[in-house]
Amino acid sequence: MQSTSPGEAGHMAIGKAEFKPNQLDHLLFEAFPGLVIRKDLTQEIRGTSKAPSYVIEFMLGKYCANLFDDNEVREGLRLVNGEIARYIPRGDETEMVKAAIREHAPHRLIDLVQVELNEKLRAGVYWASLRTANIQNVNISPEIVKKHQRLLLAGVWCKLVLIYDDDIQYNKRTYPFVIQRLDPIQISHVDLDEYLAGRALFTRDQWIDVLVRTMGYEPKHPRMTQRIKLLYLVRMIPLVENNYHLIELGPRQTGKSFCFTEFSPYGSLLAGGSITVPKLFVSNTNPPQPGLVTHADVVGFDEIAGSSFNADDDKNLYKSYMENGSVNRGTIPVNGDAGFVFNGNIEFDPRNGMLAEHLFKPLPASISDDTAFHDRWAAYLPGWELPKLTPEMFTRHVGFILDYTSELFHRELRRINNYGTLWEQWFEAPVNQWSARDQRSINRTFSGLTKLIFPAGVMEKEDARLLLELAMELRLRVLVQLHIMSSQEFRTTELSYIDKDTGETNVVRIIGEGEGNSEAF
Repeated sequence: MQSTSPGEAGHMAIGKAEFKPNQLDHLLFEAFPGLVIRKDLTQEIRGTSKAPSYVIEFMLGKYCANLFDDNEVREGLRLVNGEIARYIPRGDETEMVKAAIREHAPHRLIDLVQVELNEKLRAGVYWASLRTANIQNVNISPEIVKKHQRLLLAGVWCKLVLIYDDDIQYNKRTYPFVIQRLDPIQISHVDLDEYLAGRALFTRDQWIDVLVRTMGYEPKHPRMTQRIKLLYLVRMIPLVENNYHLIELGPRQTGKSFCFTEFSPYGSLLAGGSITVPKLFVSNTNPPQPGLVTHADVVGFDEIAGSSFNADDDKNLYKSYMENGSVNRGTIPVNGDAGFVFNGNIEFDPRNGMLAEHLFKPLPASISDDTAFHDRWAAYLPGWELPKLTPEMFTRHVGFILDYTSELFHRELRRINNYGTLWEQWFEAPVNQWSARDQRSINRTFSGLTKLIFPAGVMEKEDARLLLELAMELRLRVLVQLHIMSSQEFRTTELSYIDKDTGETNVVRIIGEGEGNSEAF
């Protein structure tokens, strides 16, 4: 196989995707060898498999290490497509997979595995479900479950070795399928110092473009203003910031659920926004089992408008958790780091006119007018500003392998807890204007954006101003809606900050939504 160096590469076409490497591609490849991938390759394979992008990119990273070598990339694509075809089953192949396990054990698969405890059998038996192969009641040892407890939640994509043992019976029924070996698909090691050293080679705007491309979008698209890029990054804040609660309502097809379904295995998306309180917080079993908030980094409630929060007791648990990161259910205290993200669809643009009393109204009736519930949001992301995704908006350039960023965000960036007040080097809040919730919300948004864009915590004054004003605006969007709902209780309609150097007071307002054009900061 003949090698082509990055400097010699012109442009190449793999399948339908055309790749024209640019300076940022080369810089990222040189700074993070083995940790980046061409996003056009992900897009090419994505439609052929049920596996999420972080699984596909994990596989691509093994076989397409030299992104600028046309021959190597073609061979890598062939191998990945071969592994997908061989090891990731389709839903209609259930009986074929069962037969293969019986006749050709040990049999290898790549599948989404979810485990539950059947406490009614003997001392309790763990059953695994292979979601893509559609095989239930697969035997899995307690040792494997203990080692990989996330299997008990929304499921984990894994490499599996399965065997067949027809001696295994419960209540005179045979359960012959056995997971002999399980390896979650994820990068085993991340190094924050290496990440920070690589980040130092990029300008602020270059790094923002790298993150946008890592999400799969093209930052050079005409609609990708700096503001739109930053709003995309806000969607990632719950992955780097503990207990970050965000609401986004907007049109369909803008990628609202991407960070939960494709970007990270530590995000969990609840289709239709429905989940029971025991599964979310703590079970009613003996002993009690901690719920999703103790294992996930972020829980997404998708299409929340169709959900139900009918029980006041349940709603109060949500409020308590969003306020304190903990709940007490009976005598069981539950502490979690997961943030809540509510996603919903609205069919109007508030900049052109309102079709509702306020911008929480499309939520379920039991919470739509609950001001105490909504005051807990750190930010309201204006989803109506984000463009609908078209083929031209997806990038054909280089970004990080998603499994690398998800592990780095989860293991390293979430542990940093001193970035929220970095802006206070240059600015201060007016006395008695910000509430404690305002301060906490703004600091958390600022912290999350800093971790993403300036992970070393080093920035210039105008960088801090940019992030602070966006953080203030997104919190103000919550406050403005609360004011519309109850003007006597919530009087704030603008937020300001003071420049320590000049003494100047700068005001952030939301102007014109529901009346005309929006002017935010």
